[in-house]
Amino acid sequence: MSEDPGADQPDIDRHATDRYATTPPTPDQLRRWQRYLANERAEAQVYRELARKRTGEEREILLKLAEAESRHEAHWRGLLGDAGTGPHKPDLRTRILGVLARRFGSVFSLALMQSAESRSPYSFDDDATEQMSADERIHAEVIRGLATRGRERMSGNFRATVFGINDGLVSNLALVIGVMASGVAPQIVLLTGLSGL
Repeated sequence: MSEDPGADQPDIDRHATDRYATTPPTPDQLRRWQRYLANERAEAQVYRELARKRTGEEREILLKLAEAESRHEAHWRGLLGDAGTGPHKPDLRTRILGVLARRFGSVFSLALMQSAESRSPYSFDDDATEQMSADERIHAEVIRGLATRGRERMSGNFRATVFGINDGLVSNLALVIGVMASGVAPQIVLLTGLSGL
């Protein structure tokens, strides 16, 4: 078994674990790390939930994002040691993302996840690794691409629906006007309009 507390964790900053082996972390640091740990767990779960509803390439991408969040979780667990074992709640925003992912599906949730990933505090936190900060920036771009793809797909379906309804209404109106112009009884015009729907 390795003496290094982060040897089996690929994303743990060795300097951070060495630094806290000699100088214990402050209570503020512990609280921050616990919040980060809980958020990483919750974000990984959101990505898994979204992946469960997808297939193919999008599913694989979302599962890879969940893996990266799990690596980040391992980093915070490594720094926290025994302080990372208790139940910790993610922040409100992350909990809301989880609920929205389960309820509304991916397009809506991906837009919110993009925003969350782009606001990552890891760029300014000395306890986060450079790789974690880079991962979060990459995640924001990947999520942006997935959200854009989903919006385009959804807008294409919406556009086709609107045009289909519009074509049907115009055709039916032309039919009713044509029958009405022939001078038939109003009941026949009504029957023609209903049957044209």
